[in-house]
Amino acid sequence: MNPVFDLGRLGFFLKRQLSLNLNTLWMAILSGFGTLLVISALFAFFNREDTDVLFGLRNLYLVAFFLAGYVFTSLVFNEMNSPKKSYAFLTLPVSKVEKLVGAWLVSAPVFVLLYGAIMVLLAFFSSMLAQQPEVFPHLFDRDVWICVKVYLVTHSVFFLGACTFKGNNFLKTLLALIVFALIIAVYSGSVGYLLLGDQGQVNEESINPALKENFEFIFTRIIPFIFWYLLAPFLLVVSYFKLQERQV
Repeated sequence: MNPVFDLGRLGFFLKRQLSLNLNTLWMAILSGFGTLLVISALFAFFNREDTDVLFGLRNLYLVAFFLAGYVFTSLVFNEMNSPKKSYAFLTLPVSKVEKLVGAWLVSAPVFVLLYGAIMVLLAFFSSMLAQQPEVFPHLFDRDVWICVKVYLVTHSVFFLGACTFKGNNFLKTLLALIVFALIIAVYSGSVGYLLLGDQGQVNEESINPALKENFEFIFTRIIPFIFWYLLAPFLLVVSYFKLQERQV
């Protein structure tokens, strides 16, 4: 038996996680669905033939998508926060890699597919009620797919929080993000002050061309590459070690 990764064990673990979390997932999605359905009905009915309203509702669905996804992801290892449930979870005949992959599959692609189905229903209902069925296909434009990609990347932050913190994972992850953002802001402000002086601005003609090119390369090439291709894998690797620490 492979002690690290086995597709058969992963399948059984995934089935277990879905049976345990599917009710919570559906409750979160359907409760949000009911609220969004009422909001959609009111705005679509009283703003018929207004295309901007439909796109505004679409943006509201995306905001709810991110919020619901982050909260659900923060609860994906909720069993380890309960002494009564943690023993059963820790003694499962499943490797740590399989637990990590199974939890990621439930909180990322499975959640995206389920919420995507709900979002399609809401968008279709809104476009029909607003008497603009021709707008429905255009609601799922490039911006929506970019949001899905952003979620799959940023999801790893809250996945790491689920592996790290014990209880109130979502709020603790938010607090950690705020502290990290403050540190980056202070560091960036300090570097800007050293480079620009107390005036906070600099004449572009006096900037060293090589320095300007380096900054442009960092912000247009390096940072996007790190965000899209390195951030999520790195955080998932850290999540594995954090999960390992909590199971010792």
